[in-house]
Amino acid sequence: MVIDEVKKHSKYVIYGAQVVAVGAYEAISHLTGIKPECFAFGKPQGKTFCPDGNPESIEGIKVISIEEVPKDMFIVVGVTELIQREVLPYLKENGYNNFFPLTQHEEHLLMSEYYKSIDKFPVVSNEKPGDRDFILYEVKNDRDKPLSFHPELKEYEKTIQAGAALASTKIAEITDDSGENISAKNRMYCEMSAVYWIWKNTDHDWVGIEHYRRHLLISPEMLTDDIDVIMPLPYICYPDEMSQFLRFTTEKVLDALIKSLKALYPDEYEDYHKILYGRYQYTYNMVCARREVFDDYCSWFFEITNFMEDNFAREVPELVETRAFSYVAEVLTNLYFMYHQKDLRIRHIEKAIYT
Repeated sequence: MVIDEVKKHSKYVIYGAQVVAVGAYEAISHLTGIKPECFAFGKPQGKTFCPDGNPESIEGIKVISIEEVPKDMFIVVGVTELIQREVLPYLKENGYNNFFPLTQHEEHLLMSEYYKSIDKFPVVSNEKPGDRDFILYEVKNDRDKPLSFHPELKEYEKTIQAGAALASTKIAEITDDSGENISAKNRMYCEMSAVYWIWKNTDHDWVGIEHYRRHLLISPEMLTDDIDVIMPLPYICYPDEMSQFLRFTTEKVLDALIKSLKALYPDEYEDYHKILYGRYQYTYNMVCARREVFDDYCSWFFEITNFMEDNFAREVPELVETRAFSYVAEVLTNLYFMYHQKDLRIRHIEKAIYT
């Protein structure tokens, strides 16, 4: 495990400066008492793995170019596995051979141990045999890029085609353009057009959402009577969730969201604001929940997005002309389940990301 490697080397650098790297920093520093020498990033010619918007420092620790890091330094590679496909060869080609890739599995192990040590975000611990009325929907789109590997679906996993009303080809038996639907708005809502269809057209006791390249490693045996919701562990944002949100969209979209929350939920807004400007974020809109919880989440979610669309689309045209709502969706999903930590029994599991 990465914390054992850090203890061996005593000095280390974290490659990356976004949510994976920040989470690694928080967890490793807390569990070992050893802070990184710095955070590092790189963007060699012809490569694409370094996004704009890296901070100059994180909690007083500098973010520098990888070229400034000594070749023999131990490096924890704190970026997603998709980005690691470019980062790891680059490190080797440039003489950095002492590194530890924080794979999705390693990240889950690390963050599980960290959250357990601070008594937050417990993982699933019990499994009981049982025959649950449960479907885990894998959301796909006809424009999705091919993957180098995709696992065979379990009997409780069903593919649903999102944006089927806009597609020229059918890629799944279940499509989001039948019954009551918003399939034609898929370019705005992304996977949430499939979530809307599931909400309006199914009645399973338990329902889950995953993506064609991001799966929840869940089984029906985990759906025990003492659990209401199962989600992946949250990321840690720096300096807060809204800073992460603004990497992908604009202040105008954020302002429309804030005004909508204040208008619709004035009594809850103070608590909502604390979560929005907190550090934890559930991402990817991956949720498995009891039916009544799923229905309440969807009702709340689409009330807010409909309000935004009805009241702000004219002054913020990107709401309907871009995929801004897909980023709003992650904020709202996080807001709902963070707010309900106090009254829902939420547990967490590992997710797999396929490339």
